[in-house]
Amino acid sequence: MSLVIKGRINARGESVNGADALHVRLRGIGPHQVLHFTLVEDDGTSWQAAVTVDNTWSDRRLPLSAFMIAKSVLLPERFPGEWNYWAGSAAGRGGPGDHPQLDHLERLQFSLRSADDKAIKPGDYGGDVGWVTLGFARH
Repeated sequence: MSLVIKGRINARGESVNGADALHVRLRGIGPHQVLHFTLVEDDGTSWQAAVTVDNTWSDRRLPLSAFMIAKSVLLPERFPGEWNYWAGSAAGRGGPGDHPQLDHLERLQFSLRSADDKAIKPGDYGGDVGWVTLGFARH
């Protein structure tokens, strides 16, 4: 799933750069699910962190420092198209010292990946996200 969050990010102004974590409420459908959160910037650069969950609701804190450079997914893709699925980062991004540029966030993506090569039956693998917020350090 890909959600456009640019308007909410812009509404925070420069204060958004003071965020230090993503806070999420989530659960998995089964006992061991891995949900990937991807922050996509307006230049296409993407940052990802994965969370392992079970079938109970829990609140998690994902430090922004834990997000690593990653590919994002081009969703939704119109038909007919070239059916490009993965998008890489902008040239020159992702090197040492680079980090998510919060004031340039455009989209938030949630995704599931194959489950350790196990046969997946419908209804056995997935996740629910209750809410997502940015967290700010208290000084």
